[in-house]
Amino acid sequence: MIAPIPALAIVDESYDVEETTQPFGKRWGGEVMTLTKEHLAALQEGKLVAVDVMAEYVVFLRLQNVSLKPNTDMSINAE
Repeated sequence: MIAPIPALAIVDESYDVEETTQPFGKRWGGEVMTLTKEHLAALQEGKLVAVDVMAEYVVFLRLQNVSLKPNTDMSINAE
C-alpha cells in the first residue's frame, strides 16, 4: 500500500471500513466504483469524473497534471 495523502490512498483491495482502521481510521461506510475505458479516456482528455458518494457528497477525479480552469482546482496536490 502507498502511504496515504491525507484523503487519498492506493490499496490492493477493498476492506470492511467498519472493522478496520486502515488506511484512514474508522469510517461508517464505503463503496467500490469501477472506472470504464470511457472514464479513463475522458480523464486523459482533461475531463473530470464526478462520483456520487452515498447520495450525499460528490468527489471529482482527475488525472495529475491535467489543467483545469482557474479557481476550480480543489485537489490534494501529491506533487
